[in-house]
Amino acid sequence: MTRHDDRFDIVTLVVRAREGDIDAFEALVDRYEMTLLRFCLRTLGDRQDAEDVVQDTLVQAWKSMNTLAEPAAFGTWIYRLASNKCTDLLRRRMARPSDAQDPDDMSIHADGRASVEKSVEARTALQHFSDVLQTLSSEQRVTWVLHQMEGLSYAEVAMTLGISEGSVRGRIHRARTAIMEGMEKWT
Repeated sequence: MTRHDDRFDIVTLVVRAREGDIDAFEALVDRYEMTLLRFCLRTLGDRQDAEDVVQDTLVQAWKSMNTLAEPAAFGTWIYRLASNKCTDLLRRRMARPSDAQDPDDMSIHADGRASVEKSVEARTALQHFSDVLQTLSSEQRVTWVLHQMEGLSYAEVAMTLGISEGSVRGRIHRARTAIMEGMEKWT
């Protein structure tokens, strides 16, 4: 299936979902749920919060399918819904900070062949990186995660967040600078 066919398939599913076809919406959920979860988990650093945001995003998407102007833009639209919910949650967290982060959710488990020492070192580095990521502003973190971890282009991030490409570049630059400075303290 080519990328063009995939887009056509999404348009068909969105149109059918707008008409109340639950199976079509479930197909859209199947296609986007895990990517949204990965994005939210990387942005929020907490599995339960990420799962809640994805659930809320999917419910909102179902309820507001008719507000989507262009069915082909479903992917960008649903990322925007999720990123707005992540940003709102991050702002609420800043108002009342907590240590709700679960480093197990952010790590890639080492295989059995890795030495314990290397595994601990990698886990410590990942934890420090996660801590540094949490110090970024919510806007910088969402933008950086979409670009660096989810692989979206500057234009796709700009479209997803409803900002200019210049703003995306600026946020990513500031995020990279803060991450590099934060990681220097670790070494």
